[in-house]
Amino acid sequence: VEYSDISLPLLRRIMTGLANRSSPLENLSMSHCEFEDHCVEGIFSFFKDKPEILPRKLTLVSHGIGHDDDRCSIMTRLLMCQACSLEDLTISELAPSDDEMVDIATALERNTTLKRLMIDLTNLKMRAYDRIRLLLCDTKNIIATYNSNHTLGVLGYEMRDSKISSYLKLNKKYSDKRLVAAAKIINVHFAHNFHLGNFDMMKSQVLALLVSYTNLGFRAWEEAVDEESKENGDEDEGDEDEGDEDEGD
Repeated sequence: VEYSDISLPLLRRIMTGLANRSSPLENLSMSHCEFEDHCVEGIFSFFKDKPEILPRKLTLVSHGIGHDDDRCSIMTRLLMCQACSLEDLTISELAPSDDEMVDIATALERNTTLKRLMIDLTNLKMRAYDRIRLLLCDTKNIIATYNSNHTLGVLGYEMRDSKISSYLKLNKKYSDKRLVAAAKIINVHFAHNFHLGNFDMMKSQVLALLVSYTNLGFRAWEEAVDEESKENGDEDEGDEDEGDEDEGD
C-alpha cells in the first residue's frame, strides 16, 4: 500500500485501518508528510502499543526527522520488541549520529526479523562502526559470537567498512542462521591461535551443536570469501579493461 502527501488526519485513518487488521501489511510506503518536524517518531508512536501491526516492509520518504536527542527512541524500542515483525525499513532522511546508531545497534542485538535497514550512514564515526561490528560479530568469546545478530543483511546506502560488509553479506547469504553463526565462530575463534580455554564459557548443548556443524561452517565461510574475491576480481578486471581502452585511444 502506498500513500503520498500525507496529512495528520490521513495518517490517523491509515493507522486506524492497520490497527483493525488481523495481520500486518506486507508493504507500506508513505512519502511527503505534510505535518510537523518529528513525523517519523509520530508515525512510530502509532505502533508503540501494538507493535505486531507493523508492516513487514516500511518505507518513509521525505519525512521530517527532527533534531533532538529522542528522535529515534520509539523506533529503537519497537525494534527491541519480540512482537515486531518488521523485516525491511527505509527512512530516507535519517542520518543518525554516533549515539543514535549505537542505540539502534543495541536495539538490534536480539532482533531476529529485520533484514534490511536503509538509512544514511555518512555522519557515523569510529565509535558507531565499532558498535555495528560488535552487533554482527561479538568476538569476546564463542557464546558471544553465537548470540550475535545473524539476520541483518543490508545496512545503509553505502557501507564503507569492509569487515562489516563481509558480515552483512554472510548474514544475507544463508537463511539457516546456525550456519551463519558457525561460519563466524570458525573465522573468529578457530582460524588463528585457538585455545581450549575458549570452550570454558560454553554450555554442553551449545558445544555439541557447534561440533555438529563445524564442517558446514568452514564451507560457508569459504564460500563467502570466494564470492567476495570473485566480486573484487571482476571489479579489478573492469578497471584493467578501462585502462586498455585508454591505451588504445
